[in-house]
Amino acid sequence: MSDFYTAWLERSKNNHKIVDEAPRVARGKDLKWVRTPQDYKAALMIAPETGFPTGGSCLMRAEIPVGWHTGKHFHGEEAIYVESGEGFMVLDDKRYDFFPGTVLHIPYRSPHQLFNTGKTSVGYLSGLAWHLEADVYMGKMEQLEECGENDPKVLAAFPKEESQYWPEDGRRIAMHQKQQEKSDESKHGATYFLMGRSGKQNGFKATGVAISSIFVDLAHTKSHSHAHPEAYLYALEGDGYSEIGGKRYDWNQGDAVHVPPGMMHHQHFNPYDRDMKELRFEFGVRYWLVDQWKGYTTVDKHLKATTHMVD
Repeated sequence: MSDFYTAWLERSKNNHKIVDEAPRVARGKDLKWVRTPQDYKAALMIAPETGFPTGGSCLMRAEIPVGWHTGKHFHGEEAIYVESGEGFMVLDDKRYDFFPGTVLHIPYRSPHQLFNTGKTSVGYLSGLAWHLEADVYMGKMEQLEECGENDPKVLAAFPKEESQYWPEDGRRIAMHQKQQEKSDESKHGATYFLMGRSGKQNGFKATGVAISSIFVDLAHTKSHSHAHPEAYLYALEGDGYSEIGGKRYDWNQGDAVHVPPGMMHHQHFNPYDRDMKELRFEFGVRYWLVDQWKGYTTVDKHLKATTHMVD
């Protein structure tokens, strides 16, 4: 009979094997859409349920039909990016309007609900650390109302948006595309900060999950090579490929790329004639790990960003 320590050693080997053999790209065209109490239509992209060895995080896509709303619930922290459509979110009984390109931050255990008030479907991306919260017995998820059709009387009862900030502690909840902050850094063709690195930029106070930035990689260029515990990239525009741990993974618009835990060096390439744009999700547990991890190179300084690719 094996002792507990021998079992730990075996699990360490197995963890590395799982990461090495796991997928790196979630294909938008292959998503398995389901109806849930919360969403009329939702699909997991990067998640343990879809075969990705995450650090307790997940990425979901969802749609709200015209004239519908999501359910009302609360859980751990969440970061949302609105790809299409318009409407408003009610969070802790306050209204926050959204449009294509809006990012929304959901504080820990704040009840919230999204309403589609436009003429097209609302499509959004959601990042959570639900699996981590649940595995350490700190996760609680409760459904307060189910998704359904809008009631005009209910919509009319909501007052207009008062602020993009949470009255509880002044943190930012919503930020629109026209408010994005362009960085002067040169690691990509352009970088637009949303919640920023570590989730503390532009008034946000995200600690569990953040939509940090949007990267723009110009035609026939590559980003810098770097390493960190885990992040997701969602291809908003264009096609390209990533090298992760020395292997190439091609992706297209609507796909999501998973940089797994383990400090794997990775780099992103745009070999095509048009720019590509990627939305970046990151998770707070990475900074706890980075502070302890010694002996790895974060950025390969000699591999500069936006270096013209050689055919």
